[in-house]
Amino acid sequence: MNRLPHLGLWLGGALILGALGLPSCSSGEREGDGPPRHVLLISLDTLRADHLGFGGYPRPTSPFLDELAARAVVFENHFANSNCTLPSHASMLTGLHYATHGVYPGKTADQKFHVLPEAIPTLAQRMREAGYRTSAIVNHEAWLNPTYGFDKGFDSFTTRWGHAPETIDEHLAAVDQARAEGRGDEPTFSFLHFFDVHSDNWNGPSPCYPYQSSEELIAQFAGPRPEGFTGCIPNGGACASIYLKAVSRHRLPLPEEHLEYLIGLYDAGIAQLDAELERLFAGLEERGLLDETLVVLTADHGEEFFEHEQLLHDGLHDEVTRIPLLVLAPKSAGVAPRGVSAFTQSTQITPTILDLCGLEPMGQSPSLAAAVMAGVDPADERVFLHKSILVGRDEVSEFKLHLKEGSLSFYDRTADPLEEVDLLATPGYAKEHWERLSRLRAELVDGVQGFVELGEALREGAAAETELSPARRAELEALGYF
Repeated sequence: MNRLPHLGLWLGGALILGALGLPSCSSGEREGDGPPRHVLLISLDTLRADHLGFGGYPRPTSPFLDELAARAVVFENHFANSNCTLPSHASMLTGLHYATHGVYPGKTADQKFHVLPEAIPTLAQRMREAGYRTSAIVNHEAWLNPTYGFDKGFDSFTTRWGHAPETIDEHLAAVDQARAEGRGDEPTFSFLHFFDVHSDNWNGPSPCYPYQSSEELIAQFAGPRPEGFTGCIPNGGACASIYLKAVSRHRLPLPEEHLEYLIGLYDAGIAQLDAELERLFAGLEERGLLDETLVVLTADHGEEFFEHEQLLHDGLHDEVTRIPLLVLAPKSAGVAPRGVSAFTQSTQITPTILDLCGLEPMGQSPSLAAAVMAGVDPADERVFLHKSILVGRDEVSEFKLHLKEGSLSFYDRTADPLEEVDLLATPGYAKEHWERLSRLRAELVDGVQGFVELGEALREGAAAETELSPARRAELEALGYF
């Protein structure tokens, strides 16, 4: 039995924002100014915000998403709470911070992985309890699976290694089947996870490039393959994600033209997924569903290309942690499109969706429903990344504080938006700014400690670990993990 049906804790224990007073979505009758009948949550794995047109990118990687963003409320400073698919989606689907939900991988393949405690409710559970038919199609079979608790609350849960075309076809087919069976008027909550932008999204033979798309898109965004580039470790070594990991960890030679080619391959993958998403939305439009659908589109983390001496997404700078978030309300809601500059984070997705559906928000961060529906500018969030980083704004500037193994790094994000200069490496800076640094350090430590204590209370000795099978370990190692 779930003894904690509502988690409304936020740092000092204050309750998060309440619901907007909208009626429940579960009724078969829907008034024009009521909540949406359908909710679609889309996660685009490994998509960094600054490689999208509406995120300021000059290349035409995302013409459809740009058009969608022009009709939506776009949160321009949105952050993931982790750089890893597993804990990031746990935060997205529970509203809880990394240190509370406790879902994370070990540092090596032999260590146990932590799963979602039974006492923690999920967004899907709350939606199903409110009368929604809930479904999920996810494309990371090794992590986004029932073992870790990701199926909780879903009437239908499909996980596999797949790509956008079959995911979209399967989702639209399920919509058509529901209508054929007389269930077309049921309120629905659908979660679609796309893995296409991630390195090694290919299940064909090796060797293969780290990022996959069509030859035409590769020619457009990456150009001709530079001399000596194979996407593999020299002398017959492994390819794709393992190649990227080896280059990053062991500093294998990477000429500038090879790096630019990698970026072009990544951009081509975004463009290919963008075209598939256009097909998804066209299918929903043809079926008359978009007018009644709340769409929330985001990512779990981004990708880095040696901005901070790494590839893949091991780092915790903006290229990895700043991700898109756009909310498209049903047309009948009459919501004006706009950009929101406040700092927001993935833990706000669950309370926002619940709030927009007239349901009680849950989680450790406030809902953004008022920002979407009423144009209210939300307060800046203090963004917590893993257990070690605090990002935010104060009276002085934007900042990032990183506490690792007892040592501090500090960045002034206003003067140094690319986070290239650790100010604590500057002689005399710590002494001159000791009061501010001490206050922010205490805020980070106290906040994380509160998250940890709540997580311990939720687990209360319940089993929350699992061991990887040899097959799962091999899959994750092939993707560059560990």
